[in-house]
Amino acid sequence: PSTRAPPAGGLAEVVVALGKRFEGVRVVASFGSSSELARQIEDGAPADVFLSASPEWIDFLRDAKALDGDAVVFARNELVCVAPKGSPLAARGVASPKALLAQLAEGERGAIAEAGVPAGEYARKALAHAGLLEAYTPRLVGLKDVRAVLHAVEQGELQAGFVYATDAASAGDKVRTLAIPEADGVAAEYAIGVRRGAAAPEAAKAFVDMVLGSEGQAIVGAHGFGR
Repeated sequence: PSTRAPPAGGLAEVVVALGKRFEGVRVVASFGSSSELARQIEDGAPADVFLSASPEWIDFLRDAKALDGDAVVFARNELVCVAPKGSPLAARGVASPKALLAQLAEGERGAIAEAGVPAGEYARKALAHAGLLEAYTPRLVGLKDVRAVLHAVEQGELQAGFVYATDAASAGDKVRTLAIPEADGVAAEYAIGVRRGAAAPEAAKAFVDMVLGSEGQAIVGAHGFGR
């Protein structure tokens, strides 16, 4: 099957690893934003399996009757905040989104993925849950995706950024991960489903079964994702 997934939060690396492990059929992966890929699938793009961190775009395909059955959550990720290594903010650390906002100096701004990007939507949901979205909005710079957020923080262009825990881990010692406990309980969920009318439906279902099984979950876990 041809797998399609957004490259956010290290999911691209997971998909590649899963494709290499799948036996019998060569897996060709296409990467892009959830919105872009979902619209392409609705328009008839030749995909067999769809993976996404966005429940909205899973629902979009379900409502369009473009999925064969229900999509199933196969991985979870957490939101964290990162700061440039060695920055005053990293040295101070924070214990909550409210504390982070209070410790941003005048003129300092944070990074967030743009509206519509799963990582950005999860971050905004966490801030809204904490009653802080309105206060944060003037201090945030929207960037095209979570990797752009991480890069801006790594380079010290922005003083903080909301990213997935897997992204923070991949950055190694380039950033300091600030303790915002589970981003107020908001966890990103990644779902997988088979496209209705898939060219290779049996292989597509077998791939999904492998991802959900012990072998696939071992790969998912090895890349830092939860289930």
